[in-house]
Amino acid sequence: VIATPNIMTQLAKMEAKRIRYAITTTLSMAKAESYTRRQNLILCLSDSAGRCNKNHDGSILLFIDNNDDKNFDADTDELFDQQRLDPKYARLQLRAGNRHYIKFWGDSGKPRGFFGHIKYCPTSTYNQTMYQISFNQVGIIKYKPNESHPTGC
Repeated sequence: VIATPNIMTQLAKMEAKRIRYAITTTLSMAKAESYTRRQNLILCLSDSAGRCNKNHDGSILLFIDNNDDKNFDADTDELFDQQRLDPKYARLQLRAGNRHYIKFWGDSGKPRGFFGHIKYCPTSTYNQTMYQISFNQVGIIKYKPNESHPTGC
């Protein structure tokens, strides 16, 4: 009973770090693979059915959008990567203007016209870790902890 708060705090910190690395790795992969393949790639947060939404945090999807509808369709689109996120101690939010996705252009590998961030916002009293991972139009990805760049969670 005495150790429970400490264990829960450690689990929340480990989750925050795991999700941080999954997001930054997938963003970096999107940039490199879109340029290498010379194909546009879509990155989004998705629900369990694979539908892209700014506020879903089941998975992060990276796919080639063959039907150009900005959502993953298993029968027409090519899934390039899927990272299960499923946070227990936080919620994720994608902000890329009014879009629910980020498009990496095949001619440059950059999210030209797309900039924003993915926020990690705690929902548990055990979780004090807040951050955002930002990306700009030339593809620079930055981790910004709440202490140096307030998230507004």
